[in-house]
Amino acid sequence: MNAIQELRMEHDAVKLTLKVLDRICQKIESSRKLGDPQHVDHLLEFFTVFVDKCHHGKEEELLFPALEQIGVNRDKGPIGVMLREHQLGRECVQKMKAAFSQFKTGAALTAVDFTRSARDYISLLDQHIDKENNVLFPLAEKQLSEAKLAELLKGFEMIEVQKIGAGKHEEFHKMIDHLESVYLK
Repeated sequence: MNAIQELRMEHDAVKLTLKVLDRICQKIESSRKLGDPQHVDHLLEFFTVFVDKCHHGKEEELLFPALEQIGVNRDKGPIGVMLREHQLGRECVQKMKAAFSQFKTGAALTAVDFTRSARDYISLLDQHIDKENNVLFPLAEKQLSEAKLAELLKGFEMIEVQKIGAGKHEEFHKMIDHLESVYLK
């Protein structure tokens, strides 16, 4: 496996969590009830820790600089777009967290705020993942040497341990499997 393949696999996990989030939104919209609030807490942790700190960290700290070194323009190219979308995703997650915190206390009107922010996040990440999988990653695979991709993969492993901690990746996958069985089967 190379670094880009790892990022694509992470995208698959993210897309699965977005489907779960969509189902939770449907439930909230139809009943104004949440079900198990712990499920949303787990998703919000996943979006904050795995998606942003770990996955986006790998891209921002290692992949994007490697692409810049070979001449990919940061500001007027795909890197700038990806960075802006990472920031928009962070903002959506913060809005979801704030609305969810209020919703858990019984403020029914915040359900609308939560689902709006959640749907914005789903839409943003669906499009973002599509751009990375179909534009940025093929560019990286074409332009970066096998040696550089192997170096990136080693760096990714270090980021994973530093940003989320040993064993946390596996915990997240168990959580995803559980939520998939609850909401998507």
